[in-house]
Amino acid sequence: MVKEALYDLIHSMTMSEKRYFKIYSSKHVIGAKNDYIELFDVISKQTVFNDDELKNNTFVKNLSAEKNYLYRLVLKGLNAFHDDSSAKNKIYSHLKSMEILFHKGLYGQALKLANKARKIAQDNELFVQELVVNELEVELMSKQFEYHQASKSIDVAEELAKKMSNFNLYQKVTTDSYAARLEIGTSRSEEDTRRLQQFLRIENEGETNYPVTKRAEMYQLGLHLTYYYFVGDEKKTLKLTEKMTQLYESNPFLIEYSTIGYVSSLYNLHNAYQNSGRLTDADNVLHRLEDCKLKYGIPTSDNIGARVFFYSTNIRLTNYLKQNRIQESGEVIANSEKELKRFLGHIGKPQLYEYYFLVAKHSFISLDFRRALRFTNLILNDLKFKVRADLLSAVRLLNLLIHYELRNDFTIDYMAKNTLSYLKKKHRLFQVEEELIRFILNHHKAEDFVQQIADLKQLNTEMRRYKQDQFEGRPFDYFDFQEWATFKLDSISQE
Repeated sequence: MVKEALYDLIHSMTMSEKRYFKIYSSKHVIGAKNDYIELFDVISKQTVFNDDELKNNTFVKNLSAEKNYLYRLVLKGLNAFHDDSSAKNKIYSHLKSMEILFHKGLYGQALKLANKARKIAQDNELFVQELVVNELEVELMSKQFEYHQASKSIDVAEELAKKMSNFNLYQKVTTDSYAARLEIGTSRSEEDTRRLQQFLRIENEGETNYPVTKRAEMYQLGLHLTYYYFVGDEKKTLKLTEKMTQLYESNPFLIEYSTIGYVSSLYNLHNAYQNSGRLTDADNVLHRLEDCKLKYGIPTSDNIGARVFFYSTNIRLTNYLKQNRIQESGEVIANSEKELKRFLGHIGKPQLYEYYFLVAKHSFISLDFRRALRFTNLILNDLKFKVRADLLSAVRLLNLLIHYELRNDFTIDYMAKNTLSYLKKKHRLFQVEEELIRFILNHHKAEDFVQQIADLKQLNTEMRRYKQDQFEGRPFDYFDFQEWATFKLDSISQE
């Protein structure tokens, strides 16, 4: 069980956590020497996990058993370190104490802790944890023959279950809408739009007789925000992102419950302001997002820290590239190398590959086509990546343009036909994609200069027209193909 898992766990720890663990571990020393701390230190210093290196240490007797024990010991130390770090941890701490007091027959003391735990659960809308507290409370009252009070607690549990059912409704339908949106990316057709609309209908058909809690409201807003962002309704997207961020910031327990959700709300709010032309507001939100890395427990979580890093970095790269600030976007990439290595294993592929695409785009605009090809291939060679159809389409088109610029005549015909086949199979061959592939297939075969100019002019005209279309205009959010066609026309004309 604990092979690389122990290595990953130790390397996820902050300096404060490691320091605390050594103090905690010293209490478990038998004799004058703590071999487990030595094993901990050796693994902590490894840059790559190496079992053989561990076996060569004289203090190691039975490596497999010692790693298993150390893994459990580290988790116990981390549990103690984070005992009061969140509402859930405080409740679980009280629950453990209640169990001990219950078995010792100290029911009155256990009930006092139950009251404290319930208050924390209610203040943070932790329904599951409150139900567990309630269950223990019923047992404690029954053992003291307080059956009427126990019965009232059971009534409370039934009301809690109804609230939780209402919450689950919003959580379920919103989560399903997230999955659909992640798969597609952004709407490119009426069919795409109808697919997301079905989730709004499911919500309206559900039983919502019980009050919407703040956590349920968070998911309800997320559901509507997902839809309006998906279809490109900028006004409603902005209104909903503002409401979502306000909901988090006026209810701090929601930030603790879903720190990644709050970070995402800031990311979405920046983009909504940016798309609405409110650039000063967008810039202020970006600074708030970047400041998050020092708050909300994020410094001790590479998982959440990775979100802050990739969201803020992708925002800056996107903004600079749209403004043709090539030098500054290159500086962002260069300055991100250290944090990129730190967070690489802690981020989802959608965010990572968006970053890779932006690096490829920067390289392409900088005329470093081989570097651009390397980063697009990093995405395309991952055959397990089957979401973000919008991003994958943009990557494939950019990849074709890179081969075109590199004059890879022997491969470009194959690549273009392969892309055409892929997009047809995935039902993602829209007019922009078809026109660009047509150009690639025909243009490199053009026999004379006049035909090359004619092909580029046609591409330029068609791209300008598609740019204004509700659905066909979406790919230009990733790469401005019309601007590229104009650049190529100017370049050829000057030759």
